[in-house]
Amino acid sequence: MNQQTKNNSQIEVIWETPRSAGAVAIGRLNSLDATALDALLCELMGRTLGEKSAQRVGQIVHANFADIDNGLIVRLSETSALIMPHGGPRIVARIDVWMRNHGVSEVNDAVPANVLNDAIRRSQLAYPEARCFREALALSAISNAASARAIPILLAQPKRIAAAVARGWVVDASSISRAQRLSRLLHPPRIVAVGAANVGKSSLLNAVAGRTVAIAMDFAGTTRDAVAARVELDGLVADWFDTPGIRMTDDPVEAAAQSIAAKLRTGASLILEISAPGQPCPRIDSDVPSIKVCTRIDLDPKRESAQAREASVHVSATHRTGLVELACAIRRAMIFDEDFVSDEPWIFHPDLIART
Repeated sequence: MNQQTKNNSQIEVIWETPRSAGAVAIGRLNSLDATALDALLCELMGRTLGEKSAQRVGQIVHANFADIDNGLIVRLSETSALIMPHGGPRIVARIDVWMRNHGVSEVNDAVPANVLNDAIRRSQLAYPEARCFREALALSAISNAASARAIPILLAQPKRIAAAVARGWVVDASSISRAQRLSRLLHPPRIVAVGAANVGKSSLLNAVAGRTVAIAMDFAGTTRDAVAARVELDGLVADWFDTPGIRMTDDPVEAAAQSIAAKLRTGASLILEISAPGQPCPRIDSDVPSIKVCTRIDLDPKRESAQAREASVHVSATHRTGLVELACAIRRAMIFDEDFVSDEPWIFHPDLIART
C-alpha cells in the first residue's frame, strides 16, 4: 500500500528492544515538536487530533497500530512517547516501514547537514524530562561521567549558568582552565608511575587498587610491560599505569616495554616519581606535572633517607599506610579543592559556550 510521505523529519524512533523474536517490542518516539508528535500518534491509531484523551501525558492507551498490530502507547511527555507492539520481527519491520513512509527517522539515520547543534538536539530528545537544553546536556554528561563526584556539580550547572549569563558573565581563561580540570571527572586522567626497578611500583598499584593487578616480586625486572588499572582516588576515577623499572637493558622485550613506557609518560596527565629508601628515582625529562612518592617508608620510619626527605608523599604498600594521603595528593593535583566549591559555571560541553 502506497502512502504519501509526510514531513515529520523532526520525529525519531529508537527501538529499545533487540531486533529478535520477543513478547513485546518497545520503541521510543522523540520530537522537539509536540504538535508533530500529536499528529503522528493520532494517525498511527487512526484517530483525529481532537481526541486528546488518547494521548495525554502519563496515560497508557491500547490501540491499533495502522492495522498492523495491537499494542500499547504511553505518552511520557509532550515530546516523547513509547509504542509497544508485539515483539515479532515481522511486526516491528512493518511498523518501521509505516514510520519511514511518514517521515520518521531512526536514531541511527544520517542527521541533516543543516542541524547546527546536533548534540543539544540529541540530548533534548534523549532526556524529554529536561526543562532546558542546559539541563539536557547535564543529564547526558551525568550518564557518561566516570566519577560520581561530577553528579552534584553537573546538577547545579543549568541554574548556575543561567544566573551567571544574566549578570553578564563571560567565559575567560580561568573558566576554561577550571573546565579542563573538572573534565577529569568525566574522562579519567592517566596516572603513570615511573621509577627504578624493584622500588615497589607494582605493590603500590595492587595496594591502591585493592586487588592483584600487577605481579610483584623482590627482584628487578618483574614488570616487563605496562600494566593498567582503573582506580578511585579521593572520588576521582583514574587510569593508573604501572611501568617497567627504568634501567639500561639488552633484552629486546624489556627494551620494547621501556619504549612503550616512554610514550605513556608523554601522554600522562600526572607522573608519579617513585623512589624507596636508598633507591632514587631516575631523572625524568618531562613537562607533565609530577608528584614525588617514597615507598617502603616502613623501612625508614624517621624519614632520614634522601628519598624520604625529597618526597611529598610517603607510603607503605605492605602496611597500607599513606594510601589515603597519596589518593588525596593525586586528586588535588588533577582537580583543585576550590574547583568543587566554586559558584562559577562549569563549561562541561562546548555547545554551552556556543549557546551562552
